[in-house]
Amino acid sequence: MLSEYTSRVTVAVPTDKLPLGNALALVLGESLADANTFQHAAYQDAENNEYALISAVVKPVFLNNAGLPLNAPSFAPDADLDLATQAQTLLEIGTLDAPVTAAPGRITAIQGPNSDDAQAHRTALGLTPLPYHDVIETE
Repeated sequence: MLSEYTSRVTVAVPTDKLPLGNALALVLGESLADANTFQHAAYQDAENNEYALISAVVKPVFLNNAGLPLNAPSFAPDADLDLATQAQTLLEIGTLDAPVTAAPGRITAIQGPNSDDAQAHRTALGLTPLPYHDVIETE
């Protein structure tokens, strides 16, 4: 059986654009849960700007709809289309062969076949994991 999820997309959203990213994810997604796609920053660019990042396999309609006028999905008829449209104007999509790099003023994505490696997408976006810091409690 062939999957309908034939593409991989990896999306980076600057921390100050998380509400925009989530509005767009809801409108392009498949359920109400997509409104919580971007939760917190876990990656940074070379200038230490922070981003939330997701990588998922998607149906072709996801990428197709990303460039079309947006409509509220049936499962979220009250979706904030103004916020989602603002996010759409900031969206830049590249590929591993022609990448776009993450930047504070835009939402960036790398698309490719579902067999693409998510880490390769992240690297193409120019992102690295935020440093991990242990929290040590002292008495």
